[in-house]
Amino acid sequence: MRTVMLTALLMMPASHAWAEAPPSSTFRKVTSGVSEVSGPATETLDLISSVPTNGTWVGAAGAPIKCEPVLGPFHERGTDLTRCQSARYFTATGDSNKGEYGTLLNMRSDAGFPTACERNKSYPEFGTCLNDGGKMYRVKERRGSKTYHGTTAPTGSGPTGTGDTIVDGSVTWRYEPNFAPGNGGKTNLALMTYQGANAGATWTGAFAHQIASGGPKKTGFTLELDLNNYWGDYATGPNGPVATALQIFTGGPKRSSSAISVGQYDHPTDSTSLINGIVLCCSTLVRDNTVMDLTGSVNGYFNQGAHTGSAFTDGSTSAISFNSYGGAGIGFRHTGSSGVGLKLEGRYSGFQVQGQGWNVNPTGVVTSSGEVVNGSSSVSGTTTIGKGLTVDAGPFKPAQYAVSDLFPCRADARGSLVVVTDLSAPPAYRQTKFKGGGSLAAPVFCNGTEWEIH
Repeated sequence: MRTVMLTALLMMPASHAWAEAPPSSTFRKVTSGVSEVSGPATETLDLISSVPTNGTWVGAAGAPIKCEPVLGPFHERGTDLTRCQSARYFTATGDSNKGEYGTLLNMRSDAGFPTACERNKSYPEFGTCLNDGGKMYRVKERRGSKTYHGTTAPTGSGPTGTGDTIVDGSVTWRYEPNFAPGNGGKTNLALMTYQGANAGATWTGAFAHQIASGGPKKTGFTLELDLNNYWGDYATGPNGPVATALQIFTGGPKRSSSAISVGQYDHPTDSTSLINGIVLCCSTLVRDNTVMDLTGSVNGYFNQGAHTGSAFTDGSTSAISFNSYGGAGIGFRHTGSSGVGLKLEGRYSGFQVQGQGWNVNPTGVVTSSGEVVNGSSSVSGTTTIGKGLTVDAGPFKPAQYAVSDLFPCRADARGSLVVVTDLSAPPAYRQTKFKGGGSLAAPVFCNGTEWEIH
């Protein structure tokens, strides 16, 4: 087995049991250059009982190394439950003016952008080229057993236009407006894992970071992704590729539980593990949408938390805006058994609620450019109708009183119209003196001084 190490690595400390006479046929400690191992692999190197501070070890096939992560041991020492095929230990000792890397992978990518489409050339699946004034074309993806890669025609102009089925010899192209990369993508670090049918829990990558207690204040980042774009804004102007700091793809015939999941190991002593679950900072970070949901999920946002504050708090100019671009039949719906469905507790200078043709002012008065009431309705208290009342069909039924229960007819009641139900004698028009105790009914009108029969 051959391994090339690009950096010089420190020797194993002499105090380690293997430092004096490591079995060269089984293990090697790489110092620099090329190192080879051959022969039987039977021994097991122990880096658990005595953990080194610096160095790199590679085990031969069949003889993995006994090792534990630096944050371990996850098991009691000596229980011999963890193995690794290669192990590296690094201890940073430089002062605050020095940057130190356990492993530094540098890469420059100066090639790979599609070139001009060529005649009589073989293009693989996902192959790309440029033609027709700089447009990008990609070999169509296979559909079942049908493939579209092959060799372009020996003559002709090549792919043109913006179609998705452009035949060119034995190649079928499709226009690629976003300049998405094809086969020529370059990768600095690739971690690939195949989890077999009988495999247990498997991680392609695990990043663990533990911050010690005590000492001076510490800034810690488990993973930092830096994307610096000097090309321009990909969202406006001519179509261009995307610049994405983190891209997550899921696939396969079966669905996965989640693309991103944030949890915690155990309950912390200060009540919570995180101040904020996800933070997007700052005011100039996002232009159009902080979160854009293009899925067809049952719920765009599903909150089942128990919040002592609020499920949603906003400080924007428009706190919450519902735009039913998808044609939703209901803009806002609340279900459940809450005591109050909607509660407004702010201080409003204009309106508590503003609708199409009606409003609720800060004191709770409803104003409308034309109310329509359907079905049985009731209003408690005093109601003022500004510019007339029209009854299209059905009766207009004033309040009914016994004569003895009529309220006083004064200036503030002028114009009131009610019905008395117990007149003792047949009434006369505009009669002002009448008694109750009978069974005759008639409308009465307050003229501001006394009641008149009408």
